[in-house]
Amino acid sequence: MKEINYYFEIGPYLKNLREKKNITRSELAEGICSVSYITRIENGDRCPTSVILRQITHKLGITSEDMFRAIESPNSLYVKEIINKIFRYVERYDYRSMYELITKEEQNLDVLSIHDNQIIQIVKHCSKAILDKNYQYGINETKKILKLTYIKESTPTDIEFILMSLHGLFLLLNNQSEDAYNHLLNIEKYIDNIRFVHSYVAFSRFYVYLILACLDMSKLNKAHSYIDYAINYCKNYNTHIILREFYFLKAELYYRLGKEKEFEIWYNKSITLHELIKSCDDDYFITFMNFRLKKLKTS
Repeated sequence: MKEINYYFEIGPYLKNLREKKNITRSELAEGICSVSYITRIENGDRCPTSVILRQITHKLGITSEDMFRAIESPNSLYVKEIINKIFRYVERYDYRSMYELITKEEQNLDVLSIHDNQIIQIVKHCSKAILDKNYQYGINETKKILKLTYIKESTPTDIEFILMSLHGLFLLLNNQSEDAYNHLLNIEKYIDNIRFVHSYVAFSRFYVYLILACLDMSKLNKAHSYIDYAINYCKNYNTHIILREFYFLKAELYYRLGKEKEFEIWYNKSITLHELIKSCDDDYFITFMNFRLKKLKTS
C-alpha cells in the first residue's frame, strides 16, 4: 500500500475537474470563498479546510470521498462500487452472492486502503465460513482481520464493530452460547459512540445475535427487553428488512413462555412481512426460521 501526499494532489485534481466542466474560478468560488483562494488551492499553495473542500467538490459534482479515492488510484472508485454492492448483499444476508462477487473481482481490485482491504477480507472469509458451515474458521478469521486496525478498548469503527458482531455469531453457530452471550453483551456499549456508519443494518443484526444468545441461554426477560428495543430501533433507523427476524424472535420467546396464541400472532406477522419484502424464494430468513423452529422442537 503506497503512501500518498494528498496536499500536493488536491489542487491539480480540482483544477482538472473544473476545466473539464468548463467552470471558471469565479464561478467555482461564488458563495464559497475568494477567487484567489481557489487559485492558491489549484497551485498547491493552500490546502482547503474540510468545509470549503466539501462545498467545492459538491459544486464540481463529486463527493470529497470520491475525490480522495480518484487521487489514490484510478481503480479506487471501482473498489468503492464493489463495496457498495457488498453492503447491499450484507443487508439481505446474501452470503453466496457476496462470496461469488469477491471471488470474481478480487484479482481485479487495486486495494490501497487498509479500511477497504478489511471489508474485502471480511466478505471473503466470513461468507466462506457461513457457506462451508466451518464456524471455527469464522471465529479465527474475525480475530485475525480485526487485528489489522483495532486498538484494544478503543471505540471501534462500524466495520470493526461488524467484525466483533460476526465473531459473536460464529460463537453462537459453534454452540458456544455462553461465550457468545458474554462477548456480545460486552461490545453493546460501543454502539452509541460509533459516529460514521455505512449501514445501520449492522447494528440491527447485532441485536439479532444478542437476542439469539439470550434465548439460547434461557435469559428470557433480557430477550424480551432487547426485542422490544430492537423493533423500535429498526423503525427509527429504517432497517425494516430485519423486522421480520425480530417478529419471529418475539414469537419464539412466547413459544418458550408457553403462550401459544401470542406465538401464532407474532409468527404470522413475521411471515407476512417476509412475503412483502423478500428478494427471492431462496431467502436467508426461511433458513433462519426453520433452523430456530427445529431447535425449539428438539430442545
